[in-house]
Amino acid sequence: MTTLECVVVPSANAERLMPILHHAEEDDDRIRAALAEPGCHAYAALVAAIQTELPAHGRTLLVGTANCALDNIAFYQKCGFRMHSVKRDYFDYIQPTLQEYGIPMRDMIVFSYAAVAD
Repeated sequence: MTTLECVVVPSANAERLMPILHHAEEDDDRIRAALAEPGCHAYAALVAAIQTELPAHGRTLLVGTANCALDNIAFYQKCGFRMHSVKRDYFDYIQPTLQEYGIPMRDMIVFSYAAVAD
């Protein structure tokens, strides 16, 4: 049986996550800005491990994906995330506009997962 540990990646070490984070965001400056936000923490683990560890680190986990990333949208909902908000025109800086399933990438769909209170 494999043990999975969920660990916070300190800001100073977050640069090593850049290759993985490029799967979600191509712009290095936007990634670094997100990692520098005080309320944003980088974790090295799978979603289930982060959900398990969430009560020790806070009450809510927020994730975001493109409005056209239907597979990601389904994935997060299957993991128990609920729709939280929409960041309209979030991906306007990407030109030419990308598409998935014939849907233009325009907005970021933000999902939240709330820790179960003890």
